Amino acid sequence: MLRDPRIVAAAAVLLAAVEVLIDFTTWVQLDISIIYGLPVVLAAAARSRRLIWMMTGGLVTATFTVYALQVPPDVFRIQEPFFVNRVLAAAALVLTASLVHALINAIDALDARRRELDQQRMEAEEASDRKTRLLTSVSHDLRTPLTTINLMADLLKSGARNADLQAKIPALAQTLQANALVLSDMVVDVLDVSHFDTGRITLRETEFALSELIDDECALVEPLAAAAGLTLRYEAVEPTLWLRADRVKLGRVLRNLLKNAIQFTRRGGVTVATVLASDGSLRMRVIDTGPGIAREDFERIFGEFAQLHSAQSGERGWGLGLAICRRLARLMDGDITVESEPDHGSIFTVVLPASRVLARRDAPRSSGTTAMR
Repeated sequence: MLRDPRIVAAAAVLLAAVEVLIDFTTWVQLDISIIYGLPVVLAAAARSRRLIWMMTGGLVTATFTVYALQVPPDVFRIQEPFFVNRVLAAAALVLTASLVHALINAIDALDARRRELDQQRMEAEEASDRKTRLLTSVSHDLRTPLTTINLMADLLKSGARNADLQAKIPALAQTLQANALVLSDMVVDVLDVSHFDTGRITLRETEFALSELIDDECALVEPLAAAAGLTLRYEAVEPTLWLRADRVKLGRVLRNLLKNAIQFTRRGGVTVATVLASDGSLRMRVIDTGPGIAREDFERIFGEFAQLHSAQSGERGWGLGLAICRRLARLMDGDITVESEPDHGSIFTVVLPASRVLARRDAPRSSGTTAMR
C-alpha cells in the first residue's frame, strides 16, 4: 500500500489532521506541535513537493493558532517558554520540510540517472546484439560468393590451357562477375550500417540525368540477371529528367532494389520504370515477376536483419539491403513503398520530392524503352 503515492498522501494528511486535533483539545503545556514533522516525513514517500509545503504551511499556522487560543492574554511575551517552544517547533518543521524536499530532489536525480544508465545499457546491448548478428551473417554469407569466385577463377585458369573449356570462358567470367558484385554489395552494406550508426553519413549533391543513373546501375546488375536467365528492362517514361541529389546514394538504393528483385525472381524479368507524378515528385519503380510478398510483411522487410525466405530462392541474405535503402531515401527527403501480392510479383517505388526534380534537359544518354537482355 505504501507504494501507492495516493495512499501515502492520504495517510500523511490524516496523521496531520489527528495531530492538530489533539493539539487543539489538549493544553498548551503538552506541546503536540513538536511532532508535527512526522506527517511531513511520511508525505515524502508520496514524492509530492506541493503536498509537503502545503502541509508545512498548515501545520505552522496551527502551531501558533493553538498557542494563541490556549495561552492567557496577560501571560504572552516573546520570552515566554511555551511561545519559545512553539517557535522552535515551527522552525524544526520548516527545516524538516526543507530536508525532505532536498531528499526528494536527490532521489529524482538518482532515478533519472538510473533511467539514463538503463537506457545506455539497453542501447549498448542492442548495438552488441546487432553487431553479433551482423558478424554471424557476414561469416556465413561471405562464404558462398568467395567460394564461387575461387572456383570460377580455377576454371578460368584451366580453360586458358584447355581448348575444350575455352568456349565456356565467357559464361564463367559472367558468373565470376556476378558473384564479385554480390560480394561488393555485401561489403558496402556493412559500411553503410556502420556509417548510419556513427552518424557520419552525409549527402554529396550533384545534378545528373536520371536516365544515365539508371543505365549505369542496370549495367552493373546485368550479369546477375543474365546468370539467372532474366530480362532486365528500363522504361523511361520521362527520359529527359534531371535530378539534384546524391548520385552515389541514389544509385545504391536502385542497385539494392534491382539486386533483390533479381535474387527472388526465377522466371520472367525485372523492369525499371520512371513516372513524374502530378505533384512534381518522381516515382522510380522496380517491378519484378517474383513470388511476391504478403501484406503483413510490408513493414517488416524494411527492418534490419529482416529476412523473407523464398521457396524459389534458397538465398536469404543479410536483411540489410531494404533497411539501408529506406534510410538513404529518407535522407534525401524521399521514401520507399512496396506493392505486392503473393505469386503476383512486387513493385518497389522510390519516391523523391519535387524539390529534387530539375527542369528537363536535352541529350540524356538514353531514352525510350531499353531491353538490357
